[in-house]
Amino acid sequence: MPRRADRVSYHRGVAEHEDLHETSSTFWALLESASQGIVAVDEAGKIRLVNARLEAMFGYSRAELLGQPVEVLVPAEARTAHVAHRARYAADPRERHMGAGLGLAGQRKDGSRFPIEIHLSHTRAPEGVLYVAFVDDITERTRAEEALRRSEAQARAVLEAAGQGIVISDERGTILSVNRQTEVMFGTPREQLVGQSIERLLPDRLRDRHVEHRATYFRDPHVRPMGRGLELLARRADGTDFPVEISLSYVQSDEGLRALAFVTDITRRRAMERASRQTERLTSLGQLSAGLAHEVNNPIGVMTTRIELMLMDADANKLPAEVVDDLKVLHRHAQRVASITNSLLAFARQGPQHHTVLDLNEVVTAVLVLVGRQYERQGVRVHQELSSPIPPVLGQANALQQVVLNLVTNAAQAMPTGGDITITTAHEAGRIRLVVADTGPGIPPEHLSHIFEPFFTTKPAGTGLGLSVTYGILNDHNATVEVDSRPGAGTRFVLTFPVAAP
Repeated sequence: MPRRADRVSYHRGVAEHEDLHETSSTFWALLESASQGIVAVDEAGKIRLVNARLEAMFGYSRAELLGQPVEVLVPAEARTAHVAHRARYAADPRERHMGAGLGLAGQRKDGSRFPIEIHLSHTRAPEGVLYVAFVDDITERTRAEEALRRSEAQARAVLEAAGQGIVISDERGTILSVNRQTEVMFGTPREQLVGQSIERLLPDRLRDRHVEHRATYFRDPHVRPMGRGLELLARRADGTDFPVEISLSYVQSDEGLRALAFVTDITRRRAMERASRQTERLTSLGQLSAGLAHEVNNPIGVMTTRIELMLMDADANKLPAEVVDDLKVLHRHAQRVASITNSLLAFARQGPQHHTVLDLNEVVTAVLVLVGRQYERQGVRVHQELSSPIPPVLGQANALQQVVLNLVTNAAQAMPTGGDITITTAHEAGRIRLVVADTGPGIPPEHLSHIFEPFFTTKPAGTGLGLSVTYGILNDHNATVEVDSRPGAGTRFVLTFPVAAP
């Protein structure tokens, strides 16, 4: 997982999709901010969901598209064949790429056509399977390839205007040219890239293997996608990795064969897919947890009560000391089971609650009044850097206090020998940001992608439900959570809330 946390922002005003909005607020935020067109189709081929980029790409409003067959986006002569293609995909749904080198086209509302590539995926919603298409308008890429075959000056203009990163290299893997978007994507000025090996743009562990792939490509150059369905990674100048997809093309110049790599940063798409999967898992496990907790709670309550009565009567009945000790052990473990069932019930009860206008600063203060001194006695110093005044948010005070308490408690437990916790609030661009940062040992990379999964814990006595409950509460509040952590460098949880409408 990249160490740089994914950045997302929520789009408001999608009332026409409220039946699907409950599935995942995070999913919707990422969908609306995506740079690709996204369309979701039900099993009957009807459009159930589109994002803003797809509206702009095809010239339709979403009101005009919802409920229509997806073939409305396909040229008329290809629609019958597309119905058959769709049926075959539904019979065997999997991640796949369409369009590279095939001349695939979309048709706008005004009847004009444009070249596209499509990445297909699927997800399960409450009303059934949705087939999701991520649509790339490759008009710029097509122009760039044509321009490179005609004129250097024209090529340079087209490359600089492209929305994708474009890297041109020779057969030795030397970077000959990059565009402005590549500089932005990798955080490196072109002067530091041109003349360098293209493997510089990859994580160290992937470089040797890429040299072999590059040699293979130049032996048989052709238009092809890379990274579809794979975990293809690139590396920025600051050392962070990020997921990419790459479309390869080539051109023959006077100086020899040139490879063109069109690079797309798919961090947002990956985040959206993770959010969708997380919501599915939480929903299923919530139902299971509720049933399990109810079944266990009653007998554990009876056992705990009987053990407590036996302990109260221990002196009167002159029970042996070893029997009393055994009863205390049983009582301690019965309470432990009761605590787990309460956590299961809390996890299962996640869902929409009545929200009121509240101040996040007051939420933070209320939590620290309760537990701040306890942490200080453990050598953990808690600092507040609360921006004031701060706009209100819509929320449920007790639930958000539980979120702050979970994060602060986790941070304190990660620093048994002491350290610092800093809680910060700020108002930025119509959003309220709440950050809980610690100076602890950090989260190992192999654990970072699992911390919100139910029952995942590295603590000997943990239930693994605290952060799952936190995730569910934030989801209910249309809030996002980002985690930035590196071993030895502490951990930051960044929560972002929409400002309450006036």
